[in-house]
Amino acid sequence: MQQRILVLDGQSNAALACVRSLGRAGHTVFVASEYRRPLGSWSRWCSGTVHVDGYTVSGFVALRRWAERMSVTVVLPMSEEACQLCNADRQGWESLGVRVGCAPDEVLLQAFDKAQTLRIALAQGLRIPPTSYPESSEQLTAAVNTIGFPCVVKPRFSNPWDGRRFLPTAGVALVSDRAGLEGAVADRRHGTCWPLVQGLIRGTPRTAAALYDRGQPMAWFAMDELRVVRPLASPSSLRRSVPLDARLREPAERLLSACKWHGPASVDFLDDGVEPPCLMEVNGRFWNSLQLAVAAGADFPAWWVRILCGEHLPASRDHAPGVTVRWVWGDTKRLLGTLLRRSDGSSRDGTLTTREAFKDLMCAQPPGTRVEMWQADDPWPALGEWVEASRAVRHEVQRRIHFALRPRA
Repeated sequence: MQQRILVLDGQSNAALACVRSLGRAGHTVFVASEYRRPLGSWSRWCSGTVHVDGYTVSGFVALRRWAERMSVTVVLPMSEEACQLCNADRQGWESLGVRVGCAPDEVLLQAFDKAQTLRIALAQGLRIPPTSYPESSEQLTAAVNTIGFPCVVKPRFSNPWDGRRFLPTAGVALVSDRAGLEGAVADRRHGTCWPLVQGLIRGTPRTAAALYDRGQPMAWFAMDELRVVRPLASPSSLRRSVPLDARLREPAERLLSACKWHGPASVDFLDDGVEPPCLMEVNGRFWNSLQLAVAAGADFPAWWVRILCGEHLPASRDHAPGVTVRWVWGDTKRLLGTLLRRSDGSSRDGTLTTREAFKDLMCAQPPGTRVEMWQADDPWPALGEWVEASRAVRHEVQRRIHFALRPRA
């Protein structure tokens, strides 16, 4: 049955993948974003856009009123922020007959709260990095004495919420000595919520993605990340679909089933091929490289809408291995990272040089590689990517200035 679908976070790669998938499935698709010309709006399948006046409760109340006027039947949040704000007024959405495309908070927070994720994983027998959960300076000192250097400092929440607004936070940091530890922790601490401290794990980034219906797995997909933009909690710029082997599926299924998961999720591992894959994080939403899954035949956006609307899924939900998709702007960001002299390098096995990053950007790619943004029947997002990229560069400059000038506790 055709639906009228509002895709949130329209500036994201995942949003564009959803717009294309759902448009081709015959649905009417709208795009919402803080930005006036978001990436998803460049698609031929976008029937209209709406500007979101900030990721705030009031901004989403106004968005809900717009959705009511447009007779929207499904809303799909792409980010953790949008999921939380949709849930803040979930009853209001559902009272209008709108299906909310994310699980309730009590389910989502098992993935959004990294400490909770790791504790559940450990209880289910998954391998995790050596991890400490400090709540004081004394516990932080004890943690680094146990884990040693280099260590990873990771914010507990990617998008911390104080009850009124989302707080700015830095990403994952690789800390090589005590001199850098204090600043890394200060940038990732929010009140009494301290960041996690983890040991550095080496291996190949691998992902098992799933679509769940109230605790039951309905579809699976797997990919290897051939190139990552940054080494720590970063999206990939070159990725390939692979068969889902038991080494990935078994721990991912144990974890998601224990969480009674509902909706899409990707479970990211590092795999050295010797020890069991090591859990790095869970994305409890659609992920950045969603287009690869769709290109390989795992049409997660269309399948998720079917689940939300109580419809049956197609009998065959296998995906094709060997499909390779490249995110060109991701490779460009990777090069820019070396020019800005990022201290975290580009892989867990060493620091990427500018020459290597330039070669990866400009030279021939693996045979059969597809460009994520370019599709012959929907070409304009390939231009829209670079319009969005200019905005991202401005945002990154502002973010760096903010953290450089931020008073330290």
